[in-house]
Amino acid sequence: MNRSLAWGTALVILLGAAVLAGGASQTSKPAPKALAARDGELARCRTLGEAAGEEARCRAAWAAARSRFFGGAAS
Repeated sequence: MNRSLAWGTALVILLGAAVLAGGASQTSKPAPKALAARDGELARCRTLGEAAGEEARCRAAWAAARSRFFGGAAS
């Protein structure tokens, strides 16, 4: 009786580990194309470095990104 209980417990643990390992290997969904267009402007501003702080388009892109992230008006 004890031997079958030990084997049953081991089997349950192994199956649980297999289920958890399978869930971790799932890939995430690719970003929608609408986000790619907005991220393009942010990427362009990122390449400008410090000069991006003086550009109105970059400031507007950052304000919109903050608004989307925080869910409210950008400050």
